[in-house]
Amino acid sequence: MLNNSNSLIITGTAILLFMGIGLIIFVIIYQQQQLKQKYEQQKAMQDLKNEMQRQMLESALEVQEVERVRIAKDLHDEVGAMLSVTKMSFNQLLRKLDNAEDLAVMGKQTRELLEQSIGQVRRISKELVPSTLEEFGLILSIDEFIQKVHLASTTAFIFSHEGISEKQRFDKKIELTIYRLIQELVNNALKHAKAKEISLQLSTQEKKIFFTFTDDGEGFDFTAVRNDPKRGLGLRNMESRLSVINGTITIQSVVGSGTITKIEIPFA
Repeated sequence: MLNNSNSLIITGTAILLFMGIGLIIFVIIYQQQQLKQKYEQQKAMQDLKNEMQRQMLESALEVQEVERVRIAKDLHDEVGAMLSVTKMSFNQLLRKLDNAEDLAVMGKQTRELLEQSIGQVRRISKELVPSTLEEFGLILSIDEFIQKVHLASTTAFIFSHEGISEKQRFDKKIELTIYRLIQELVNNALKHAKAKEISLQLSTQEKKIFFTFTDDGEGFDFTAVRNDPKRGLGLRNMESRLSVINGTITIQSVVGSGTITKIEIPFA
């Protein structure tokens, strides 16, 4: 009888022990599931937030480009037209002033100024909206841009596009982003780094565009510039542009030893 009682006690204790262990395991699993669910919710919220920020940035850039188009059109159609009419008016005035030598000289000088103004308006209009990029693609537009810069400076340019033909086209956002980045990088290399030679290399591999920009300029402290609210604005703008098309940028620079900028952009 005693043995039966002991057996019942042992059995009951074992059952209670297993139930306790089971309860503990259940609580642990439940807590892990709750934590996992909370993490997934937080991750989903963060992903949603990141996507919203990306869409807002994309919209902002699109608005910026639309505004560029509007300004370029206004410059060409309105300001340019008015300057052209003014130039014709001066030409008529000059024909009537042939006998007045001093007035004729002043008129010719004024006409030259108008011609320069018209040229500047056309140049600014074209730079705001790169028509070559839209009509002929990335390679020819880059080539045209660096030729213009080369003519206006003593800097030498080396441009190569391995595996990318002049006629090959990419998504408009990708082409415009690369073009704007090149404008920013060239401007920095000339204005701040005082580069004497600039190399641009474009290639594609496994549905990615690889772009390497190298200059032999003065270089800079990347960390210091990146953290400077004013000096680092250009770098942050480039990062923002690339984030819209899922691109990445890495910059290697040493003071006195030039700068190497590497960009990767996926494409379909």
